[in-house]
Amino acid sequence: MRNRIALTACVVLSLVHSARAALELPSIFSDRMVLQQGREVPVWGRALPGEQVRVTLEGVDGATARARADASGRWMVRLPALAASSTPRNLRIRTMPVSRNLEPEERVVTDVLVGEVWLCSGQSNMQWTLDRCGQSDIDLSAADHAQIRMFNAAMTSVPEPQDDVEGAWVVCDRSTAPGFSAVAYYFGRSLQRSLDVPIGLIHASWGGSTAEAWTTRSTLESMPETGPILERFARMSVPDPDTEDFTSILHDDAEWETVVLPSTFADQGHDIDGVIWYRLHFDLPRAWDGRELEVTLGPIDDADVVWLNGFKIGETMNAGADRRYLVPPVLARPGPSLLTVRVSDFGGIGGFTGPVPKLRMGPVDAPGDRRMLTGPWLMQVSERPFVRPMSANHRPAHLYNGMINPLVPFGIRGAIWYQGESNVDRADQYSTLFPAMIEDWRAAWGQGAFPFYYVQIAPYDYGRPLECAELREAQGDALRLPATGMVITMDVGDPRDIHPVAKEPVGERLALLARADVYGQDVVARAPVLRGTEVEGAALILRFEGVCLPLETLDGAVPTHFELAGADRIFHPATASVDGESIRLTCDAVSEPVAARYAWSDDAEPNLAGACGLPVGPFRTDEWPRSTAGRR
Repeated sequence: MRNRIALTACVVLSLVHSARAALELPSIFSDRMVLQQGREVPVWGRALPGEQVRVTLEGVDGATARARADASGRWMVRLPALAASSTPRNLRIRTMPVSRNLEPEERVVTDVLVGEVWLCSGQSNMQWTLDRCGQSDIDLSAADHAQIRMFNAAMTSVPEPQDDVEGAWVVCDRSTAPGFSAVAYYFGRSLQRSLDVPIGLIHASWGGSTAEAWTTRSTLESMPETGPILERFARMSVPDPDTEDFTSILHDDAEWETVVLPSTFADQGHDIDGVIWYRLHFDLPRAWDGRELEVTLGPIDDADVVWLNGFKIGETMNAGADRRYLVPPVLARPGPSLLTVRVSDFGGIGGFTGPVPKLRMGPVDAPGDRRMLTGPWLMQVSERPFVRPMSANHRPAHLYNGMINPLVPFGIRGAIWYQGESNVDRADQYSTLFPAMIEDWRAAWGQGAFPFYYVQIAPYDYGRPLECAELREAQGDALRLPATGMVITMDVGDPRDIHPVAKEPVGERLALLARADVYGQDVVARAPVLRGTEVEGAALILRFEGVCLPLETLDGAVPTHFELAGADRIFHPATASVDGESIRLTCDAVSEPVAARYAWSDDAEPNLAGACGLPVGPFRTDEWPRSTAGRR
C-alpha cells in the first residue's frame, strides 16, 4: 500500500508539471478585461521552457511584444502605453514552438477595453455589495455601464505566494450591478462619468480581515512592531501530531468508536469544544478509475480538513458552508480506500449537521453515480490540547499571497481601501502596520508611489471608545506617505451597524480624491484640517486650513463632540463656537485648557464640516500616550 501511495504522489507531480507546460494565462487576463491606459501593459503567463511568446492587442498599431519563456516556463511582455479606447478588441497570445514536433498554441482574450484600472481591497465594508446594502433597487438604467467592468478575486488564504487567483471580469449591467462591491461601484461610476473612459475595478476583499493578512511576510518580519504578529500565529499553528498517523491507511483504528454520520459531537456522546477524527474505509469502484471525483459532506460545525488515502483534498473554516471537495483523477484508484475527516469545534454544537442526502461521493461527470457516505464511521477524540486556529482572514500574509500577489504587476492606476475595524484593539500598532502595507504593495508593483486612497472607519458602538478613536488617528498617520488620501465618514455611519448602508457618499468621496489628485479636475476633495491652537484666557482657539473653508455645521446647529482638558488630562464636554476658520472652545470645568479632542469615541456622530460639505475628521491636540500603546 505504501508503494502504491508513493507512486500516486509521483504521478501527481508529473501531471502538475505537464499541466504547466501548456500556454497558460492568469485569470486576470480574461474576456471583458480593462487594461490601464497611458503606461506599459504587463502581460504574463506560462509556456514551454524556451518557447517564444507573441502578444498582440489587435487593431492598435505597434501593440505587439515578444518574450521567451524561462527555464521554469514563465514569460512576461510589456505592451507599449495604450490610449483609452471603448472599442472592444482581442488580445491574442501565441507561442512559437522550439521544436517542429510541437504545434503552436494560442489564447484569445475578447472584448478588451483600455481605460483606468483601480484595485479595490479591504474588509467587509469594501466587500459589501449593492444588494447587501439594500441598494440593488438603484436606478438600473444608471447601472447599465458597458464601460465599467469588475474582476472579483476569490477569497483565498494560503501560506505561500500564488501565481493565480480564481476570478472573472464582469460587465456592469442591470443584472450584475447588485453583486458589485458598493463602494467600488460608486467610485467607478463617478470616474466613468467624469473621465468618459472605460473603468476596470479589481475587487479583492475579505470581510473581517486584518491588515497583516494583506501584508507580505518579509515586511512583517522586518519590523519589531509587527514581528509579534508572526509569533502569535506560530503559536496557533502547531501541527496536530495525530495527523500523520490518523490519515494513513495503515493506521490501526480497531479500537476506535463507531458512530453514525451525520451527527453532532453531542449526539456522539462528546459535547466538547475540540477536535474529533473520523475515518471511513470503503472500496473505490473500478468504474471510477482515473476520473475526477467529488466528495460532499454537507455543513460541518466549525472547521474541517479532509484526506483521501493520506492526500489532503480540502479544508473549510465556515460552519454554515456545504463542503464540496474535488479528488484529482490521479487519486481515483479502485480498491481499498480511506476517507479521513478532522473536525474542529470552537464553541456550540460541533460535528456533521446534515442533511443525510448531502454526504456522498462520485464522479463529477456522472451526477447520477453516487455512493452515500452516511452510516457507520470510526471516530476518535483527539487528546491533544485544543488550540483555536487563527481565522483564515487573519493569518499574516495569507491574503496577500492568495489575492494580491497573483495580480502583480497587472497595470493599475492606484488602489482604494476600506479596512481597519479588525485592528481596532491594536490601533497603535496600526500606525506602523498600515503604512508598511501600502509601501509593500507599491514595491511589489514597481510603478512608483501609485495613488492609495482609503476610508476612515465609520461610527459604530464597539464598546471601546478610546481604541476606536485611536484607530482612526492611526489611519490618518498614513497620510505622511505621498499620494495618499483619507475619506471621512463620521456623517454617514450607523452606531448600531458596523456595515452602514450609505456607501454612495463613500465611493463618491474616494472618487473626488482621484479626480483632484490624479486627473487634475477642479473639485474639492478634502475637508479643513487643524493647523494649530492658541490659548486665550480660559478658551482654547483651534485654527484650521484648507480650500474647503469657512467652517460650517452639517445641521446648522452649534458644533458638537468637542472636549477640553487641563493639566490633569481629564476631558470634559466643551462649548464650541465657529468663527470662519477657527473654533473657540470653553468649559466651566477647565479654567486653564491644555488639550482638546473632537469626536474622540467609537460611535461619535459630529457635525463640523467645511463649506464644501465634507465633514471634518476626528482629532486631538495632545500627544499623550495611546491606550493601545504596546499591544502587538
